Amino acid sequence: MKTFKRVTLQDVAKEAHVSYASVSAVLNGKDGKSIRVGTQTKEKILECAERLGYVPNMAARKLKSGSTSLIAVFTYEPMFPVESENEYYRFFVGIQETAEKYGYDILILNNRPTEENSSRIALADGAVMMGVNRDDKGIERLVKAHFPLVFVGRREVAGAHTHWVTFAYQEVIEEMVDHLARICRKQSLVYVETKEQEWEPRKDKRSFLLAAAQKQGITVHVVEADEHYRLSQNDFNLIKECQVAVFDRIFLLDPFERDLERMQMKLGRDVWGAVLEDDWLGGHGHWTRWSNQRLELGSLAVEYLSQLLGKCLLEGARKFTPLHLVLSESSSFPE
Repeated sequence: MKTFKRVTLQDVAKEAHVSYASVSAVLNGKDGKSIRVGTQTKEKILECAERLGYVPNMAARKLKSGSTSLIAVFTYEPMFPVESENEYYRFFVGIQETAEKYGYDILILNNRPTEENSSRIALADGAVMMGVNRDDKGIERLVKAHFPLVFVGRREVAGAHTHWVTFAYQEVIEEMVDHLARICRKQSLVYVETKEQEWEPRKDKRSFLLAAAQKQGITVHVVEADEHYRLSQNDFNLIKECQVAVFDRIFLLDPFERDLERMQMKLGRDVWGAVLEDDWLGGHGHWTRWSNQRLELGSLAVEYLSQLLGKCLLEGARKFTPLHLVLSESSSFPE
């Protein structure tokens, strides 16, 4: 079996019968800067490069110039999010569109054993990170080495300054709790969380909910669903008693509605509720939630990264994407 042989600048120069310097200037985008190449020669070089299958060696280019015009997009998902049903998909669309606007190509990376992550990401000029893995020491090393890296979602690394963009959770949660307060006849509600890894956005949402409820004089009972997103009978009975529930993830809603149906109860009549997320899965438009701004946050991550790469002052850089409360029948006022 034939092995792959990378086509080099020397190969293109030999094929086009021109100097190496001319080929380097044309294919590295330096024509007219350090050297001038005639139109016919330039066309000949480009034709030969395409025919031979020349592909730039990004690692070598970075060693030479310090830049590849590549940004890495990394996710801990086992498969990269290319389907609209994936919760990271719209983030990636926003990243992709804005990277093109700023003239960056994208290096797509998904999870591998943690010791490999930092070396792969460092092939690019900078990176946008989606998701979290608390055991990834390679990512921590990049942060502490001041590699240009922007997290989608607030993320802290002990002993280092991190760069991140996130949703403006506090304002929309306060608005949501203000709305629910008019339904909370018993001045209490149940907050249902998933059994998943604890990370900053999850902690932020819980903290903002508890603070907003305290302002309204509402007691919050925090419970956790099991690994199948089901509530225990005791926790379901607690919701039945309080009559109002807030869920932290969209995954929790379908199992809860099946339990309501089994108990011959109805959402918006016997119990009321909301979810601290957008309807990215679809099919939950009857739940009070917030708007889907994932594309906008992905775009903001690239804007922020471009400022890092340009060594701009970041004091005034925008880090938050606003969210808009979407009221629906799950929290309609009882008659």
